[in-house]
Amino acid sequence: MNEFDMIKQYFQDPQLHFPHPNVRFGIGDDCASILPDENHELVFSMDTLVDGVHFLQTSNSFDIGTRALCVTLSDLAAMAATPIGFTLALTIPEAHSTWLQGFSQGLAEIAQRFHCPIVGGDTTRGPHCVITIQVHGQVKKGKALMRSGAKPGDKVFVSGDLGDGAGALSQVLENPLDSTGLAQRYFQPLPEIEFAQAIQSYATSGMDISDGLLQDLEHICRASQVGMMIDPESIPMSADLIDKVGYQRAMKFALTGGDDYRLVYTAPDCAHGIQIGEVVAEPKSVNVSGLDADDLLSTGYQHFR
Repeated sequence: MNEFDMIKQYFQDPQLHFPHPNVRFGIGDDCASILPDENHELVFSMDTLVDGVHFLQTSNSFDIGTRALCVTLSDLAAMAATPIGFTLALTIPEAHSTWLQGFSQGLAEIAQRFHCPIVGGDTTRGPHCVITIQVHGQVKKGKALMRSGAKPGDKVFVSGDLGDGAGALSQVLENPLDSTGLAQRYFQPLPEIEFAQAIQSYATSGMDISDGLLQDLEHICRASQVGMMIDPESIPMSADLIDKVGYQRAMKFALTGGDDYRLVYTAPDCAHGIQIGEVVAEPKSVNVSGLDADDLLSTGYQHFR
């Protein structure tokens, strides 16, 4: 199978490559053309997933496809943006039809759910599977939810249970083909696009939780030049996670595990989410009641460490 047959068979399927009102043209030309709504601006984000680092190629390729698009779309949710389309750069050692079919169907599952068609990309042969996705979205001018707006007196909120992503990883490593239970949260960390729209009008800062709650809160503290006091007893965790790993380990996963892709944000008050702390003027760092935050911060995920 050559590159053009692969694109036509797997990536121009109407379940994946479908019309969107903001896409003028996509696959079939050298570039895609995207036009935002009036009084909106375009936003972009890119993520790369590497076999053996972000997923196991022995996992079901459908699950790899859903995860790849979910984690990238989560960046749009973090900015309170809505999706328009995405591009895909796919490097694979061999063009196995069964793997490609499952992968493209996984992408299509999420693309349909969040109305985000594929609009272009590139495929190439390489020694390892590498997936790079760039998502394109739009947000009202001046209304993007950024990391730099938190103010002393704001409260800190999260959008849902934390720790499931890290807790699921051990299940995935034990059985890469199992996508049930906690593993579903690993393979389908659904981006919280609608939730972000609900808080956009009053949230002062925010981001998605990919590298661990404390490490990501530290990013907000630095960008906003504030500190935070976090109450660990207020952090929501699922019963499934606690049953699987115990309360103490579940708490560590919730604080530092990453891969949750929930939203963490600040606001003077909030009708949505769960309050886990408050923003303070000093010290300009994250503090966790009863715990050593510095030790915990060192366990958040970082590449090149």
